[in-house]
Amino acid sequence: MEFVVLFVLLALLGLLGWGVYRVKRRRASGSAAPEAGVDPYRPTAHSTLDDSAYRVSYAPPEFEWSGTVTGALPVKILTYKQYECLEDARYGFKIVGLPPTERKQPQPYKTRAHGLKTVASLEKHGFLAKDPEGGFVITDLGLNALEVCSVRY
Repeated sequence: MEFVVLFVLLALLGLLGWGVYRVKRRRASGSAAPEAGVDPYRPTAHSTLDDSAYRVSYAPPEFEWSGTVTGALPVKILTYKQYECLEDARYGFKIVGLPPTERKQPQPYKTRAHGLKTVASLEKHGFLAKDPEGGFVITDLGLNALEVCSVRY
């Protein structure tokens, strides 16, 4: 009987010690956080860099939206496949529409294959335009859609 009581007391003491350790560890990691209202990605007053040094665009400049398209877009929500296709086109890839059996085949350099329906829909809405080489490239309207349309997953 004494052995069981001693074992239970040691177990409780161990659990209490583990709980104290976790609380102290959590407090130590929480104190390293920046003060409220301070943006860690924005330069401070003593920094010599201006704000423009932190604006990063992964798309080449010729594939950025010029801001000249106004008015309502023909669609408000892009499907994930449409969004993925427009992103590929934005980064300079030529888009081709292929059936599912051929989509996994190797494509020429700087070419990405997407579904026939996806490409046809994006072309119908004016987001993609035919390329003289047989593929599709993104239009200014398509770049605008990437900026303002939501995506349905």
